[in-house]
Amino acid sequence: MRNPMRLFGLLTLLLLPAFVLPIAARAATAAPSLVLGTGNDKVDVTSRFRGRDLLIFGALSHPGQVIVVLRSPDAAVAVTQKNQMGPLWITGQKVTVSHFPGVLQILSSRPLEQILPAAERTRLGLDPESILKDAKYEPLPKDAAAWRAAVLAAKEKQGAYRLNPAGVRIQDGRLFSAHLQLPASLPLGSYDLDVYLVNQGKVLAQSHQTIDVQQVGVEEWIAKYADQQPWLYGVVLTLLLASLGLGLGIVMQRKS
Repeated sequence: MRNPMRLFGLLTLLLLPAFVLPIAARAATAAPSLVLGTGNDKVDVTSRFRGRDLLIFGALSHPGQVIVVLRSPDAAVAVTQKNQMGPLWITGQKVTVSHFPGVLQILSSRPLEQILPAAERTRLGLDPESILKDAKYEPLPKDAAAWRAAVLAAKEKQGAYRLNPAGVRIQDGRLFSAHLQLPASLPLGSYDLDVYLVNQGKVLAQSHQTIDVQQVGVEEWIAKYADQQPWLYGVVLTLLLASLGLGLGIVMQRKS
């Protein structure tokens, strides 16, 4: 009985590579991919909202560097120029800049210039200079570059624009994680979350997911009411403020 079992074992060892090698070859030549997950795909904004930390994690099929990008819907911001006249600073021209992301978070496992060439960064919208390339100015200023720099500086100070070249952690070449930090003031809507797997200057794989940032509670009801019935909302708000002012006047008059 031992000889047949020994013969079976020898045959198994001889035939095993014929089955395993093709499977390994197919795995090695399979298209690169990545699996993306989030700690939460919905963010509730209330009057007490002071920002939010989002955990991003996933797995890689091939080794490489990882870039995580979070983009919000377009927003608008009013920028005012300050002019100095002697010891005083006076308000100058005011320009409204629109059609650009209100929040943009770019995290990577290595500096972007070491991962992707400039042309590819521009194509993917990862170059700070290209963030406002489609922005609109009202009124159109003479020096658009100066206003663009002012908007970027304001967004960075607010925490809405964040570029972290060491914000993605890769473990064992197959698992990655990152923490996105949403600021306290942010536009509502559907945010685009994109993760790129990069190797030798090329994007091997990409994964996309959306995160809904919604207003909840009383704030949500007021926002919907103001959007659906703007004229009635204006009338009610005016009457409410007038009643409040009248009540305060009566109280102060009695106290005096």
